[in-house]
Amino acid sequence: MAFLQTFVNVVMIVVLAVPGFLLRKTKLLPDKAAGMLAVLLLYVSQPFLMMSSLFNKEFETSMLIDFLWVIVFAAGLQLLVYIAAKFIFCKTKGEAARRACVASSYLGNVGFMGIPVMQMLFPGNTDMILYTVVYNIVFNAMTWTLGVFAITGDKKKVRPLKIILNPPTIAVIVALPFFFLNVHIPEQVMTPISYLGEMTLPLSMIILGVRLADMRLFGAKRPAAESAAETAALSVVEEEEAQPAASLAGASCEEIYDEEPVLPVSDEEFAPPVSVEEGAVTSAPQSVSARENTPKTGILDSPKVYLVAAVKLLLSPLLSLGVMLLVGLLFPIERFVIIALFIIAAMPTASSALNFAEMYGGDKETAAAATLMNTILCIVTIPVLMMLIEFI
Repeated sequence: MAFLQTFVNVVMIVVLAVPGFLLRKTKLLPDKAAGMLAVLLLYVSQPFLMMSSLFNKEFETSMLIDFLWVIVFAAGLQLLVYIAAKFIFCKTKGEAARRACVASSYLGNVGFMGIPVMQMLFPGNTDMILYTVVYNIVFNAMTWTLGVFAITGDKKKVRPLKIILNPPTIAVIVALPFFFLNVHIPEQVMTPISYLGEMTLPLSMIILGVRLADMRLFGAKRPAAESAAETAALSVVEEEEAQPAASLAGASCEEIYDEEPVLPVSDEEFAPPVSVEEGAVTSAPQSVSARENTPKTGILDSPKVYLVAAVKLLLSPLLSLGVMLLVGLLFPIERFVIIALFIIAAMPTASSALNFAEMYGGDKETAAAATLMNTILCIVTIPVLMMLIEFI
């Protein structure tokens, strides 16, 4: 019964992605629709969800111990899964792809799916919601530090101020005094806050559907004639790239420095150069390096995406549960704290992995494929894992 009920609830969540998928496939949404909706999600709906989760909740001093355990486990378990993922993907080809796999393996969808899933699975249990909010504070802090480092490998890209200066965390900081002091928020104020916060789950799933519509499920197989033509085009590009080097080899220093410098082309849109011939606009041949970076597989035929799903949806929650149960043998830990963290660890990959890949020039194809695949597969994995709760 627990499996069926959880299965239905998770399916209800994933089905929310269908409108975004259909609207994008029918071209009713523009190319950058996902990015525009993501701004609304990050700056409006999620902050109000954080506030509505804390407002008018009764605070007791006994909760502080449970909150402390959540903070400790949230930081420790994420770090543990991160280290395990680095070991598992150490032989993955391509540094950018390897980093995207590691980040996608431990960054969970806590903010967008965590609270709504808790509300559906444990209606009326406000403690589970509060544990998720506390976990989300630690998650945001580690996302802007360890998450950025996981994608870039560059400590200089980590900005500590982002730990606090992000909309969800600011919203929690605003709401915490009201929670700790048990200040009652009038219904006239709570109603619009709740409405805006309740947009978080459907809006995040619509964005997921839009991104799914823009991706290939399977890698495209090019005809032999097209492959031969591309091979010939690449040889021409290689010859053209070799000519400047050959000419420079026989030129004097004066001849080289007399030439006008060539300004770099902006890579904002990563668009290939175009050539115009007899009124027709066609893409010019890509360079060899660009060809190597072109994704050759789709979502469903990429082995590393399935491995990421296994780590995120199975290894992460089971490893977390094992650690918490071992610690529970030594220290008294509230049962619902363990259950809440176990479910949070089972959440699919967060969109943060894809967002950071896009922001810092990482492997956004792998990050997007992992995010989508994990969200689809969690329809089965979360209900199966929920059956273990009876033994906790």
